[in-house]
Amino acid sequence: MPKTDKKNLMDDDLSNESVEELRARLNAMKRLVAERQQTTNATPDRTEFWTPNTKQSTGIIDGNFLSIAFGGTLLTIICVSIYAFYNLYNAVLKKFPSRHTEL
Repeated sequence: MPKTDKKNLMDDDLSNESVEELRARLNAMKRLVAERQQTTNATPDRTEFWTPNTKQSTGIIDGNFLSIAFGGTLLTIICVSIYAFYNLYNAVLKKFPSRHTEL
C-alpha cells in the first residue's frame, strides 16, 4: 500500500498547484531542454542518450554488404530447391511411368 499512498500524495501535490505554477514549471523545463540542446549542438557529444549515433562505420560489413550477402544466400536456396524438386519429379516419373495405350 505504500506505493498507492505515495501516488496519492503526488496527485494531491499536483492538484494543489495552480495553473500559473504549472506553467512556470513547464517554461523552466522548456528552457532547460533548450539550453541542453544548444550546448549539445555547440559541442557534439555522442555519449548523450538523446542524440542519435550517426557515426559512419569504416568496416567492410555494412548494410549494403549484408543485403547482397543475404540476397545471394536466398537466391542459392531457391535454386537448390528448384533443382531438388526437378530431380524428385524426374525420379517419380522414372519409377512410375505413364502407360499410354492410345497409340
